[in-house]
Amino acid sequence: MRRQEAASMTSIESSKTATNASSHKPASQGREILNIGIVLPTEERHPIGWLATRALGAEIEWRNGPLRIQWFVEKSGNPLWPGDLSLKINQLPENIWDLEEDLDVIMGYGLTREKVEFAVDPTEAGLTPSDTASLLTRYLSPNLVRENHPAPSLQDSILVDVNGDLPQVVADEIARHAMSTTIPVALIGAEIDQLRFREQLERHNQTATNVGTDLDAGEFGALIDRAAVVVTGDSALQHMAQVLHGRSVFISEEPKEQILQRELWAATSGTSLLKKDPTIEAKIQRLAEIVEQTALLRLGRNLADRSGAQERERIKQLTAVHEQQAFQWNEQRRHSKETIDRLRQQILGLEDQLNSAEKEADRSRSALRAQHNRLNQLEMQTAERDQGPARLHRTVDWRSVLAQIERDALKILHWLRRQFGKG
Repeated sequence: MRRQEAASMTSIESSKTATNASSHKPASQGREILNIGIVLPTEERHPIGWLATRALGAEIEWRNGPLRIQWFVEKSGNPLWPGDLSLKINQLPENIWDLEEDLDVIMGYGLTREKVEFAVDPTEAGLTPSDTASLLTRYLSPNLVRENHPAPSLQDSILVDVNGDLPQVVADEIARHAMSTTIPVALIGAEIDQLRFREQLERHNQTATNVGTDLDAGEFGALIDRAAVVVTGDSALQHMAQVLHGRSVFISEEPKEQILQRELWAATSGTSLLKKDPTIEAKIQRLAEIVEQTALLRLGRNLADRSGAQERERIKQLTAVHEQQAFQWNEQRRHSKETIDRLRQQILGLEDQLNSAEKEADRSRSALRAQHNRLNQLEMQTAERDQGPARLHRTVDWRSVLAQIERDALKILHWLRRQFGKG
């Protein structure tokens, strides 16, 4: 939306009416579009800086447009993402002065060391590569993410960045968390590293899917943006995930089981916090001013060359944009307040339910304790009744003994008589 608004802004006439230094036309005749060159970083494991620089270019275009951007990579670099078909990429010449006739300004990190007067380094505005990554929340729009996602079925998955041989505790905790939450596991990284990590997961009967090792920059950005949680030991990737959604887990050199458990649950339960820097907006604005001033000063014009009508139109359109931004921010603030109130009511309701459940548990506990005590009493009474008589010493019933002896003696006499009578 911001870029559409910028396209309608025909003000900022300073960037439209500039003239090329090599042109023989008068400065007042001017030109509609500035030519800006931007150098893309290539010495990265993931295209994080590549995406962030594209976001920076879009931001500069919105603030200083209309302008024509040309993208460059260093010849010494080996771009890992040549499949970015949305760009026409040029090789940066060894002598940047060769671009003097084609570009009004060239921007990139480290260019100021070349001592080129039309080169701008974002660090001049205090903007670091880490700061530039913060612009990805504006650049990776929902439509762009939906169009570029390489595996829609693996959205909301645990995305593990496998780099080298990860400790077994990492595989253990990821497998345990994936099985308990029924979240699929997706892998990025070298094939050999992924193979070892899948073997570690299989010990827990947990599978993982290789998203691919040939993702272009857009696909990579969409994959990170839609992940349920990003598990990585790459600080740049962890920072990118924190900027986009806050759901990341950093793998330290010696990961601890409890720390991994806590961070995984915090990420997937939505309690992680987005990483925001309130100074980014001022730094971007400062960089846009440096780019504009560099172009105008090089072309022999200054900011005071705008006519009164141009300046009034510029202020009018900037005011309209700021009013629209204020309206959007007020709407966001209102929605946030409503959401906070709703969540507060839900929390109060849950607290009431918890108190009721605790009281019910106390009553059940008391009843169970009473039943347990009663059962113990009954068992003791039964034991006393069963074991009491067994403890008494029985007296001898001599009459019974004499009667038995008498009966036995009579039997013996009768037997003797039968024996002698036969004899």
